This record gives sequence, C-alpha cells and structure tokens, in this order.
Amino acid sequence: MQWQVFLDAINCRLQRNGTLNEIKSMKKCEYELMSCLLNKQDVRIFLQTWLDEQYKLKECKSVNEAKRLKNLGNKEFCDKNYASSITLYTKSTQYAPFNSDELAIAIANRSAALFFTGNYNKCLKDIESSLRFGYPEKLQYKIYLRAAQCHIKLNKTSLANEALLRVQDLMRKYEILNTKKENIEEEVTRLLLIVSKMHDDKPDDSNTNKLLNKPKTAYGDNTNFAFASAAISRTSAPEKGRYVVANRDIKKGQILFVEKPYAFVLLDDIEPATFCGYCCNSHEDVTVPKCIIYLHTHCAPHKTKCPSNKVSFFFIIRCKTCTNTIYCSIECSTAAWDQYHQWECIASQMNLRQQIGIAHLGLKVLLTNISTDEIDRFNEMQNLVTNIEKLAWEDLLVYSITAMMFTLYLSTYTTFFELDLKKCIADKFADSNHLNNFDINTDNGKQLYISSLLLKHILQLVCNGHAITKLQLSRSNNDVLVTEQQKRKATAIYPSASMMNHSCDPNIINSFWGSYLIVKSTKDITEGSEIVNCYGPHFRRMPRKERQEILQSQYRFTCKCEPCTNPNLQYFVERFQSLKCSKCSGPLCKTNGSSMHCLGCGVLSNILYRDKLEKAQKLFDSAEICIELDDNIAEALNKLKECLTIRKNILYKYHDDITLTFDVIGKVYAMAR
Repeated sequence: MQWQVFLDAINCRLQRNGTLNEIKSMKKCEYELMSCLLNKQDVRIFLQTWLDEQYKLKECKSVNEAKRLKNLGNKEFCDKNYASSITLYTKSTQYAPFNSDELAIAIANRSAALFFTGNYNKCLKDIESSLRFGYPEKLQYKIYLRAAQCHIKLNKTSLANEALLRVQDLMRKYEILNTKKENIEEEVTRLLLIVSKMHDDKPDDSNTNKLLNKPKTAYGDNTNFAFASAAISRTSAPEKGRYVVANRDIKKGQILFVEKPYAFVLLDDIEPATFCGYCCNSHEDVTVPKCIIYLHTHCAPHKTKCPSNKVSFFFIIRCKTCTNTIYCSIECSTAAWDQYHQWECIASQMNLRQQIGIAHLGLKVLLTNISTDEIDRFNEMQNLVTNIEKLAWEDLLVYSITAMMFTLYLSTYTTFFELDLKKCIADKFADSNHLNNFDINTDNGKQLYISSLLLKHILQLVCNGHAITKLQLSRSNNDVLVTEQQKRKATAIYPSASMMNHSCDPNIINSFWGSYLIVKSTKDITEGSEIVNCYGPHFRRMPRKERQEILQSQYRFTCKCEPCTNPNLQYFVERFQSLKCSKCSGPLCKTNGSSMHCLGCGVLSNILYRDKLEKAQKLFDSAEICIELDDNIAEALNKLKECLTIRKNILYKYHDDITLTFDVIGKVYAMAR
C-alpha cells in the first residue's frame, strides 16, 4: 500500500474512533500532538504493519540482476551500440554488491565503451574505479593496455609508459594463451614505439572549464550573520518578525549570500544516477557520436557536423547497501554514511524516501542534527518558524502521523536510538529549558522527543524549504537551436537566507553553485532598505488574487508588498493576455463582470475577436507541426507570418502570444540557415 493511500485509510480510522476530535481540542504543539498519537496503540500497530510490508518489499543489491544488465551491455557493445552499452553497464553498477567482481567488471566494461567513443578522460576514471573495486588482477593487463591507449591519445607520455610497463609485468606474472600473448606483445611494442616518438606531456587541462572557486560575498563575510555579506544585517520587528536589511548602499549584481544547505534531499523524479547524494554535484555528459563504429572512424570531411547522442552518468560510488543512492567520490560516500545515511539507508531500500515528499527532508534535518558540530547553525535551524498555530488540523494530523512513522522506522530498523540523544542533540540547544517536557532516559521518552523534533522540522520545511535548481541546456538534432530552462534537482533548507521576507517584486535573484545558494541583488539597494526574496508567486507571472491565495495557503500570511497594494499594478499580468483597444491600442482586459476594460484610456468594450483568434491559433499549430516533422520550413514560415499579422492587429502589443510567435519565427530562420 502506497503511503498516500495509507494516510487516507488511517485518517478515516481516526475520524471514526474520535481521535481527530480529541486532537482538535488540544493545543497546537508538537509535544502535545505526538504524545497523544504515540499513546494510541491502534495507530502504532497500523503504522508498524505498514512499515513491515514495505520492509518485505525492500530492494537490495543483486548479483544476478547486475550480471543480467552487464550481459545486455556486452551485447550492445558487440553490436557497436555504445550509448546503450554505457547505460546498461551503469545500471549494472546499481545492483552490483560493493567490492564484488560484478561491480568492478561492469565499470571496466563501461571504460571500453567510453574508449571507443573518444571519451578518454572518462575512460581513465572508470579504469581507476574498476581497479579500486577489485578488478581481477589476472585480467588487469586489458585495462592497463586501454589506459596506455588513452594516455597516448591525451599525449601523456610518462603515464602511457607506466601503463605499458604494468602490462608487461602482468603478462610475466600470469599465464596467457600463446596466441593472445603474442597479439598483446605486438600491441605493446607498437604502442611503445608511438610513445618514443611523442613530444613532452601536455599540461592537464581536463578541469580548465570547471568552476573551481566558490563565489564570494560582496564586502566580505558577515561575522554576525553566517554565510551573509557584511553589507546586510538581520533585524526584527513585531509586525515582521526577523528580516534582512542593507546596512550600506548595494549595487545591482552584488552577492549577498553564499550559503551551503543545512540539509538537502534529491527529488525523486530525477534520473537516479544524476547528482551526488552528499554534495549535489551533477553528472557529466558523455558524448557518443553516431558515426563512431571503430576508434579510427570519423565523419567524412567537408560534411555536416556529426550528430551525437548524450549519455548522462556519474563516475560513481554507489552506496554499499541500497541501489538508488550515489556519490561522486569515496570521500562523499564515507561522509554521508558517517553523518546520516547509515540511518536512512534502509528507508531507501524500503522506498520510504520516494513516497514521503518534503517529510524526507525533515528526517534528513534530524539526522544532520546528530552529526553537526556547527552549534550556532544548529540553533539557527531550530529557531526557524513552523506556523503550527496557523495550520489546519487535517494537515497537522498528516504531518504528525508521518513524524510518528519515521520514529517507528528509526526504532525498528536502525540503531538510531542507541545514540546518546542528550549528547548528540539536546546539549546543542541554546534554550536551557528545551528538555522540560521530555524524559529521554526512557524508551518512550526518547520516541516522544524524536517524533516531536521530526514534526517540528517537517513544519519548518513546509514554509522554509528551497528548491535547488540547475540550468539545463538542450540542443536540437541539427545543433542549431539551444533551449535553456531551470530544472529542479533537490529541496534544501538554508537557515540564513530564510531570514529574507517575501515580496512579489523581489530585489534579489537566486542561483546555485553545486548545492550552495548564491543570492545576488537585481537592483541598486539603498542603505536601510529591506532585502526581499520571492517565495514563488511573482507579480510579473501571476495575478494578484492567485498570488495571495498561494501565499496564504502555504506560508500563512497576507502579502502587503508594493505590487499587492498599488492599484496601478493590480492587473499587471493581465495586460500580457489582453486584446488591443481600438481607441488607444492599450491593453483591453476583463477586470470585473463581462465587459472588457482598457487599462490605458478606460474605454469599455465587448469586442472578443473569437474567429480571428481561432484562425491565428490554427495557423500557429499547423506551423509547429511542419517544424516538428521537418516537413516544409518555408510553409511553416508563411503560416507564422500570417498568424503574426492577425495577432498584431487584435492583440495588445506586449501580448504573450505575439512574443511567442516572434520566438518561433526566429527558430525557423535559424533552422533554415
């Protein structure tokens, strides 16, 4: 039974037995809620039964599955379908037990596919990984020979020599069939001759295009405000709570925050082998030219650029136990295990993380509390608002049940409760009264304490969570067009940046350097002015009524920023969906009732242009079909021009559809070049 289905079932049960009414009579407080639920034996049994079902279905490493995928990869490799073989070898590593022959062999086989596609640096990384994971020594001559070939291609003379000497050592050590041995010796001799004629080594430029230096805040770091610029300060007011202001004039484009997340979780709908579970670094794309058949094969000169496939994967370290957690290095893997993953690994196998949503980040925050030695930051996290008093009881009950489920999970399937909770968590709190309601010397008291913290963190994340995004570029088949979009890859919590209040017209913009949040000013900001973020609803993209509803629903406040209170900005978005006023050419839109009202001259109109709008849309759709099928670019261009003429005659000059039509016309001209 999926978690959401289970929640619906348990909610019905709690309504029938009167527990919901009992809870509604209580004070909205984490301790009170969790104390009530933990004392409900039927709820405990219900949750434990569900957890046991998930445990029976958990997905573990499998030698047989790893072999099956590796063999499929071998078949694709033999058929010279290198992109497919790379994908299958990568999947094989997902299921191969840690330090098994299957893991090492799958990575070594992938290195061969990378070699044949000209990805020499990536091939060398896989060779290094396969050796680290115990690739059989009697077969190592194969991958050292491949390494030598890569080093020759990269003009690394000394490294090529070292690899060839290692091949010779291995051939002396192990018995190899005479015919095969002769072939290898001939190849080694040939490669040594090539190396002897090579010039000095090239400097290693494999990392020259990577961002090596983390961005820095303007005016230096703030000693009183972690991860913030010295140009901003944190303050508070009764009507606003805590917020951020400029303590000097700030120029547009200056960096105000460079903050690492307190904790983050990757989104469940992203490609599994895409981002590191510890540092959030992204994969590398492997380009596989479609024309490649053998290493020496190239596109014929003076012809169209060879089209390519891109295969995305990590040079990964997988978790030793679960199948869907990956890291970009042994260092990340070890740090993650020591800090939190040892307690969430079984949850991953049980598919809990994938079902729970934002609550998974609540668990991650709790586990980070255990390992962190940044006491000030720990307390910043604890002091973030929960809005518990403003939440609907039905929502609060769902979050409470989720917190109880995670508590039972930690108790039943992990060693978490063997920790000294006082030392690991309680003693870190600045509030000396923190433990007044809890007795963490008993098993029940420990569960109440942890479940209360879990509920608190889940509620904090509902109103303070932040998406980590990555700019994603995609090219058309003929490499003429490039489309870029922001793609969400994770959800995180940034305690310092969370101090910024919302405005529908923010004066900052967020970007990312790995998992670090980079906050830049988008305007000149004068001393004393507030630094404001946008929590999602932006006045340039969303009508005022919709913005207010979203902010009230999730963040529990009524926005009073300039775009929400200035009558001149009330219908800002609507003008980009407006018809053209026949009198002044201004934006004609529906504000109240059925009549159209010009925001420019105030004239009322009932003009709808329905037939013309439909004709323009049909022309646009027809043109897009021509483009998609690469059928008739000239015909597509004619249709788009006719569509544009109609739209310019009846739509406001800044209408979204006019902008879109111009954009597609531009794409068509690019394709026709």
